[in-house]
Amino acid sequence: MTTSNNLVVQQAAPHRAISVFSSEADFAAGQRLCKALTSSNLVPVSYQGEQNMGNALIALDMANRMQIPPIMVMQNLNVIEGRPAWASQFIIAALNACGLFSPIRFRKVNLGQTEVSKTEWSGPKGARQSKIVKATITNKECTAYAVEKTTGEVLEGPTVSIAMAVAEGWYFRAGSKWQTMEDLMLMYRSAAFFGRLYAPHILNGMSTADEAMDLAEIKDITPAAETVAAASEGKPEGRPRGVHAAMAAAKAADKPKEKAKPAGKVIEAVAEELPAHDADGVILEDEEDVDGDADRAAEADDVFGTEDDDFGPGA
Repeated sequence: MTTSNNLVVQQAAPHRAISVFSSEADFAAGQRLCKALTSSNLVPVSYQGEQNMGNALIALDMANRMQIPPIMVMQNLNVIEGRPAWASQFIIAALNACGLFSPIRFRKVNLGQTEVSKTEWSGPKGARQSKIVKATITNKECTAYAVEKTTGEVLEGPTVSIAMAVAEGWYFRAGSKWQTMEDLMLMYRSAAFFGRLYAPHILNGMSTADEAMDLAEIKDITPAAETVAAASEGKPEGRPRGVHAAMAAAKAADKPKEKAKPAGKVIEAVAEELPAHDADGVILEDEEDVDGDADRAAEADDVFGTEDDDFGPGA
């Protein structure tokens, strides 16, 4: 607080940007601010309603980091293929308002007509064929530049040309604006290159929506059956892997199983052991047989009587 001519002048405290993820208190304060934003119909649909509170918190945090109104972030932040991207005109506005450079200017050069070529691939995966597409275009170059205020140096960004757009695949892409608004696309792309080179902290490392659309991956919508058939053509035979192994296993499971044939009856012949005999074939009696015959004779005598038994009348 200072005094001048009996007047009391109170200096305002410096504004502290709220980072909603720095502490629990700031997070709670950020949620209170976002409730007012999500209830407004002036913000895009992706930020409306309590279910989109998370999107609004991220937009608020980015706005505080860039020191711009949150509504500006919400209106110019697009989501392409699941990734956030800035509108091209917002990048030019952010660079002009950051205070680091003079307003962005563009240098354009007409290089005349030239013939360009591009290699295009078509067909299913595993059997793609390439063809060279040639076209005659009016080649132009565009360079974004500005003066750095602290040093007075003229800063120039990378040069963008129509030939570059053809070589990178931007020009002939379906729905591309390069064929209908080539001057505007040249300035948008050169400004984005300038910003990422000299002020990446302003853009938070994000690309433009036009770049995201140009670089979006082309999805393959070939049916699975055709993809498998095309992938199997021209490949050496070997142990199936992945999808091929799964298809082979399913085919084997559906195939009816053959009934097992009953095993043939095996008849085993056991040769009888022949008694001992000499070279002429005469059976030899061993001691055990002789003793056995004697025992059997003794038993017979016991049954029918012996000479010592007296069965006479005088007995």
